[in-house]
Amino acid sequence: MRALLILALALAAVDAFWMNDLANKVAALLQKLEPPAINKIIDEEVQKQLAANSKIKRPPLVVRRVPDGSQSYRVLQVPDLHYTNWKYFPCMNKPDSMKQLCFEKHMTEMLDKMIDDTKPDFVAFTGDQIESLWVQKTWEQSFNAIDAASAVVNSRGLPWAMVFGNHDESLTPLIFSNRKIMMAYIESLPLSYTKYGPFNIGGAGNFELTVQTPTGSNALRMYFVDTGRDGTITPAQVTHVKRLGASHKNESVPALMFFHIPIPEYKDFKQSSLTQGTKREDISSSKVNSGLFDAMVESTTPLVAQGSKPLRCIVVGDVKATFCGHNHLNDFCFMRGSINLCYGGGVGYGWSRWTISPSKRVAYGKGDHPRTARVIDWSKNATDEAITTWLYLHDQDNSKAAKYTIFQRPA
Repeated sequence: MRALLILALALAAVDAFWMNDLANKVAALLQKLEPPAINKIIDEEVQKQLAANSKIKRPPLVVRRVPDGSQSYRVLQVPDLHYTNWKYFPCMNKPDSMKQLCFEKHMTEMLDKMIDDTKPDFVAFTGDQIESLWVQKTWEQSFNAIDAASAVVNSRGLPWAMVFGNHDESLTPLIFSNRKIMMAYIESLPLSYTKYGPFNIGGAGNFELTVQTPTGSNALRMYFVDTGRDGTITPAQVTHVKRLGASHKNESVPALMFFHIPIPEYKDFKQSSLTQGTKREDISSSKVNSGLFDAMVESTTPLVAQGSKPLRCIVVGDVKATFCGHNHLNDFCFMRGSINLCYGGGVGYGWSRWTISPSKRVAYGKGDHPRTARVIDWSKNATDEAITTWLYLHDQDNSKAAKYTIFQRPA
């Protein structure tokens, strides 16, 4: 009880947008040991904030156009930062060439250079932006860490979106970092295009974004899915993805999908199917196959009835590639059927557990391998439309980075 009272007092100190009243209510219920009531209050307050967020209007995402009439759009995937928001927290597995001490602020400097080098139009953070699993944070501290993770992008006025990983939320979300509360906050931020998505279908942050041409037609679509703590994607999430696909059945717009933990189909990787990058560690996917991959493949699937008519979802096979994080040392792409399954690598110099085994460290890397992010380029000219991808290696010459074509068709 004494520990709960201490935590309740810590919560009461939170003072950020709608958080103050919520923290006070939760603090009172903690003293009565009423977790169900706490969950109910959190849900109610989050939904109030989401209603307020729904009134926010953001400009459309629009491709670049150059004088010759060609168009382009660049997405930078940033995986696995593990920010603590303690800039002098020591990092581990620093580059072998780095002789000075390594602190978390080095990661911010790396992101700064990465943005300058790649010049993206949009940044996709694919989970484990912050370290809340092993470094407990109050709700306000989790907001501050999110702000730190996105600061470099915000300073340049770039649009961005996030999905959560398995380290963004605390194991005790009633009193520490809570994915519902964090997602409501992220959705409210000025340059964030993140959306909470349907409430209570599984996780928080299941949504789509569309990039338009200057004339207002659709050019590129991006799906985002929350893979939760262990990679589990619920049937309701899969149904939601199918419905999104069905709503675009009359379009011919290529799509990308972003999530944190790889789906089980990533384990079908064979060296002979490698198209780019390297497999340096075992693939850690969900033990349960949710059927998300099948939902991305062209098919006709019966869904729940809407009114008197059963809804049949035609999934048009718009997803050309998926991009995940989680396994920091993997940065490969390979073809699985008609879809490219890709890793983004690992960027983080964030918090690490001080253990003997490197595999147990959180923002782990290898001293002889640069931190890695993935660049995804959509382009269209008078003759063809294409999506290519390449790996950005920190502190390396990326001018001749090998590009892999994910998708191509005549214009």
